[in-house]
Amino acid sequence: MAAVNSEQRTGQRAPGWWGSDSALLDDEEARRRLVEATLRCLVQRRDGRIRVEEVALEAGVSRSTVYRYFRGRDDLILAVLLGRIETTMATVLGCLPRRDDASDSLCEIFLGVVTQINSDAPDEAIFAEGSRVIAESLREGGGPIVDAVTGHLEPHLRRWQADGQLYPDLDLRETVLWLITAGGVAARPPWSTWSPARQRRFVAQHVIRALVTPR
Repeated sequence: MAAVNSEQRTGQRAPGWWGSDSALLDDEEARRRLVEATLRCLVQRRDGRIRVEEVALEAGVSRSTVYRYFRGRDDLILAVLLGRIETTMATVLGCLPRRDDASDSLCEIFLGVVTQINSDAPDEAIFAEGSRVIAESLREGGGPIVDAVTGHLEPHLRRWQADGQLYPDLDLRETVLWLITAGGVAARPPWSTWSPARQRRFVAQHVIRALVTPR
């Protein structure tokens, strides 16, 4: 009979396993590792139907360790999404060619974010399920997703509104919520199958005109 090691006898992980009581990391590092494991699971599954058990296995911890930091699957996916928002918004806003022009900039922001969603495996996985996490946040009229995007866009929106380029009666947070909702539709067929030129024309005619004052 093969020898049975102490870990097998006790049913516990060996010392050094990062989720064990003997090897707990600081909270920030633990959350980072779990979010990274969630991201890998999303890419592997290619949809948002991951389970907490899968994330725990991918991270090399028990389910109880996952629940120590996250309430469940939706919280894990939300954490991944918020990280993607930070990266995507910083990239798109940093590349605006005419940042003083509201019409041009809003078009570039909308198309840039949607293009990122349609070309990025984790983002495609999150949206593939119909995005319950996103839908619930938007149904509540706000939440962390809108907070995150508003944090990036609000300074630009306020400046354009002060310049008279945006309608003065626009509620900027509601504007962000509307842009996110429209972007979610654009991240799926048939819109996502259109040519870049057709997408740009659609945004200019049906998205930008709702926000930017006529010149």
